[in-house]
Amino acid sequence: MKINNIEEALNESQKCGLSLKDIPKSLITADVLDNAIKQNGLALEFVPKKLKTEAICLESVKQNGLALEFVPKKLKTIEIISEAVKQNGLALKFGKKADYETMLEAVKQSGFALKYIPKTKRVKELCANAVKQNSMALQYVPKKQKSASMCLDAVKRSPFAVSFVPKALKTSQLCAEAVKRNKWVFIEFDKEFKTPQVSKAAVEKDGIFLEFVPKKSKTPEVCMCAVKNDGLALGFVPKDLRTKEVCIEAVKQHGRMLKYIPDKFKDDCRNLLLK
Repeated sequence: MKINNIEEALNESQKCGLSLKDIPKSLITADVLDNAIKQNGLALEFVPKKLKTEAICLESVKQNGLALEFVPKKLKTIEIISEAVKQNGLALKFGKKADYETMLEAVKQSGFALKYIPKTKRVKELCANAVKQNSMALQYVPKKQKSASMCLDAVKRSPFAVSFVPKALKTSQLCAEAVKRNKWVFIEFDKEFKTPQVSKAAVEKDGIFLEFVPKKSKTPEVCMCAVKNDGLALGFVPKDLRTKEVCIEAVKQHGRMLKYIPDKFKDDCRNLLLK
């Protein structure tokens, strides 16, 4: 695109701030700059160095916090960094000189901003606010700052946050809470966390998940819960646990499950199907 005069420069900068990169420096007036920055703060990237004033930088980050990346180091004042994170917490990535209040504002605005805070400065208040804003920010919380209550609250809001819970805090209750909210979490658990309590929570959501339950966790109660949810789960019930009650429950759900039923219970199940 070729821009030949001030009028064209004004029109283009008003329509698309990033068009500033195509405007000849000789045509970049105060009005052109104002149009570009108001339309898209990221246009700051294309502002000639000698025209990057504190005022221009401030306006840019107010429009788009991530424009902080293009603020000259000498102009990255606490005020400008603060305004940037108010607009977008992730702008903290470009604000190394941020004070505590600014860091707190950043994590309240975007929990993932915790990633850009030095680990030695990730204190309890910052971590708590980050996880409250976005449960998946738990991955950036130092181990010593992770409490049982923080992890449980995070998992209740975002089940897959369980991946970032320390082993010592990954209780059956917590894992069950995660599974109740999203059954697919269960598949990702190591066997040691697929306890009967957690397995029950999984098969109550989807009986076929009995396939992924370790043998030691396939208790009579878990198996019954599975076939009550979906009779097809009988195919994953250990033969020694295919009791009359479990078989009848499976047939109620799916008559074709007769092939998995022990011979001694087949007549009872057939009679049930004939009623």
